[in-house]
Amino acid sequence: MGFQLVEGMPKVNQLVEFVARAVEEGTLGPGSRLPSLREFCEQLSVSKYTVVDALERLRARGLVTSIAGRGYFISRDSVPGGPVAPVTQAAADLHTRLKRAFATNSTLLRPGCGFFPETWLDTGLFRKALRHTLRTPRLRFMEYGHPLGYLPLRQTLQLKLAEAGLRVPADNIILTGSTMNAVDLLLRVLVTPGDTVLLDDLCYFNFTANLRQHRANVVCVPRGHQGVTPEALEALLIAHRPKVFITSGLMHNPTGHSYSLDEMVALITLLNRYGCHLIEDDLYHDLMDGAPPPMAALAGLANASYISGFSKLLSANMRVGYIAANPALTQAITQLKSLTGSVTCEFTEQALCQFFRDGSYYRHQRRLVSRLAESSARVTAWLQAAGCRFPVRYTGGLFLWAHLPAHVKAEALAEQALSEGIALAPGTLFGGGQDVMRVNIAHSDDPVVSERVTALLA
Repeated sequence: MGFQLVEGMPKVNQLVEFVARAVEEGTLGPGSRLPSLREFCEQLSVSKYTVVDALERLRARGLVTSIAGRGYFISRDSVPGGPVAPVTQAAADLHTRLKRAFATNSTLLRPGCGFFPETWLDTGLFRKALRHTLRTPRLRFMEYGHPLGYLPLRQTLQLKLAEAGLRVPADNIILTGSTMNAVDLLLRVLVTPGDTVLLDDLCYFNFTANLRQHRANVVCVPRGHQGVTPEALEALLIAHRPKVFITSGLMHNPTGHSYSLDEMVALITLLNRYGCHLIEDDLYHDLMDGAPPPMAALAGLANASYISGFSKLLSANMRVGYIAANPALTQAITQLKSLTGSVTCEFTEQALCQFFRDGSYYRHQRRLVSRLAESSARVTAWLQAAGCRFPVRYTGGLFLWAHLPAHVKAEALAEQALSEGIALAPGTLFGGGQDVMRVNIAHSDDPVVSERVTALLA
């Protein structure tokens, strides 16, 4: 095929670009048959999965088609010398391509993504819990789960929350498909189109997108490196009379900032005074050693709801989140889950419950917290050597908020990095400026990442 792999670049990307270029130059014409999977693997010394991944990407571009029993062919709609495809990944804006890269492209280096690398997670724990769940007589294959979720897991979470300072009955804990599913359910119940919702500026990008779907009037609360000031919050509460404030007390995404207890109390006092419901996103709580109580524990659930989940600590594919809410909200959300077919998967909930029952969860949590403390020091050191600085002191969690050297623009850096197989998270992705980026500590504690990102920052 006249194709040679280049060290240091993702094999899938190289194979896709080789075929795309051959089509564009006319070397491979419409209807040309491509080698079989076995021939590809033997000729290129790559795995079957690499070849299949490349062919599926080419098919998504409209360059390749498959015929059952015959193999893969160059699409007859491809035009030599013309554009590679009418719509390509490159046609999407930078933010869209970065989100896609974070979520689906494991062949890239991903120091900007929002979850742990697989090497940090104990996959043996999952297999053990899944085997146990399959053997248990409690597993009900033919029944719907309870609208609130699997009761033993809710009881386990009740104890977990009590240890954190939030006392709530198991019947006021609702299991959800994810933390974003939890946010969406709460917004459906609390917000009608046109209602004002306060949102941290900076914030996780999916919050903004979700609120657009609810047609809410979003007012951004300036959350600097030291958090939201009571004065700024009160001014917005008076001016806009918002229904809801979505925020994080601890290990804010993307900055990593955490409020002190006194700061939390000051903000909660204002929210209660002006009747604004607090939705606390506390997804990273267990990644802080000796974490203080969440804001919802200090506020009480009369005017606050608490959200967390397990996709960060256990697996991005462990889609279990939960809400702790007052009885009226619990009833409304439970009815909404039933009406929309959102009853959650009891099999997954039973497997998660087993993590807690055999002590695996807390052992795993302690290992992650300890390793993050060590890795954060190393990542901070190499980024500082590359000219970055850190306005938010690291107190725990997965992220660092790095100010870039003066000559570097975050989006230009991210664009160049992506072309070299590295997915970064520029500040603009979260509503910030061109001088900052979010850094995933676990993915960045890697000599290959440090070497290549340092070169890009030079």
